[in-house]
Amino acid sequence: MPNLPSLFLKLLTLGCQHSSSKTLERKVIQVNLGVMVSAATILTFDFLFYLTGNWALIYSGLIQTPFLLMLPIVWWLNHIGRLFLARWAIFIIVISDTTSTLLLAQGTQLLIHYYFLLFAIIPAAFFEMSQWRSSALLFITNLSLYFFFQLNGWQALPEIYELQAQQLNLLRVIMVGSSVFTIILLLLISERYSERNEVFLEKLANTDPLTSLNNRRHFIDNVQQRLVEKLDQNLALAIIDIDHFKQINDTGGHDAGDEALKHISQILSKHVGKKELLARIGGEEFAILYINSTSELATKKGNALLRQFESTPFYYFEKEYKITASIGLCIFTGQQDLDQVMREADEALYQAKEEGRNRQKTRKLA
Repeated sequence: MPNLPSLFLKLLTLGCQHSSSKTLERKVIQVNLGVMVSAATILTFDFLFYLTGNWALIYSGLIQTPFLLMLPIVWWLNHIGRLFLARWAIFIIVISDTTSTLLLAQGTQLLIHYYFLLFAIIPAAFFEMSQWRSSALLFITNLSLYFFFQLNGWQALPEIYELQAQQLNLLRVIMVGSSVFTIILLLLISERYSERNEVFLEKLANTDPLTSLNNRRHFIDNVQQRLVEKLDQNLALAIIDIDHFKQINDTGGHDAGDEALKHISQILSKHVGKKELLARIGGEEFAILYINSTSELATKKGNALLRQFESTPFYYFEKEYKITASIGLCIFTGQQDLDQVMREADEALYQAKEEGRNRQKTRKLA
């Protein structure tokens, strides 16, 4: 039995791999969703028409069948990267479907021409701003079709008029309601995707792309905010620099260096607590803010981290690289200026390197 949620997600994201931006990706998803909604709408009405037993309605459902079978073309165009053609394809299919059904069977009795209002509005959600001509052309075309049929009407097949008033009104309500539902669904999807996109962009701006740790800017902003709000009294800032990191790049290449940084980041991530802050602040330089930590506890954590580095070598193409680090630790109360704290931690780090590396040195600020 196929995994339906997985299949739905696959169909919904067809063509996203060809998107050059998150905005374009959202529009591709909306087009794919439009195919699903269109297919579901046609099938639903075909079923309702069958239940009425009205020959003219059943016939109108048969008219829609070829257009239903053409809808997967839109997915195929997205899949092969023809995103612009896919958008035009879905509108040509649904407009042709509606027009054919209206002219050959339903007329304007079931208010099917209200779909032209839907087709006039949603191009703005499917096309990019740079493709405004397509949106404008579809808007004008569909609005013209709506007003033509609204003002002039169109006769349905005689059997349509044999429907009971209650049946006719129910079908009209469902017809108009499906248009409103489609608009609401597309708006909700668009809003939801926009929210996720904002979260993604914010994470992208705050994250180091190689290690997925916080970057320097985000780390500094967070620490500065804690100092401004005076959230903590006992703090410790550790600056960690990997010893002789250049040798890894020189012997294994920059790919080895990148993999080493990921390896180091994993060790650091397991070392810090949930409330502590960790970031990559330079090439092979990292920073940790220990929160509500005494001098003894921060020193103990730093020494434990040094031992962890020593006992966890890095392997790249079967070659072993020993990892050691030097740590500069600044103990402070949260009342000091961050620049001063950073300077003290840097000086402690410099002292650790001068004394032979693979060690930790501490400075205190009262």
